[in-house]
Amino acid sequence: MIFDKVKNTIIDIMGIPEDEIFLESHLFNELDADSLDMAQIILALENAYKIDIKDEDVSDFETVKDIVKHIESKIN
Repeated sequence: MIFDKVKNTIIDIMGIPEDEIFLESHLFNELDADSLDMAQIILALENAYKIDIKDEDVSDFETVKDIVKHIESKIN
């Protein structure tokens, strides 16, 4: 499941406990992601799924669900 991969990537990069990451979690307000965190997360997911995520798409990501939906649209 894509959500699990995204969640595990966030855990690996940011060190956030698994039970604090949900689909509706806000990346910046709740998870305290910064631009470096986002760059690392996106790079890891691009490599994992062999996709390209454009910078303008990343700027639209506010929640974990936004990332999951974007990846789903790229691989389906």
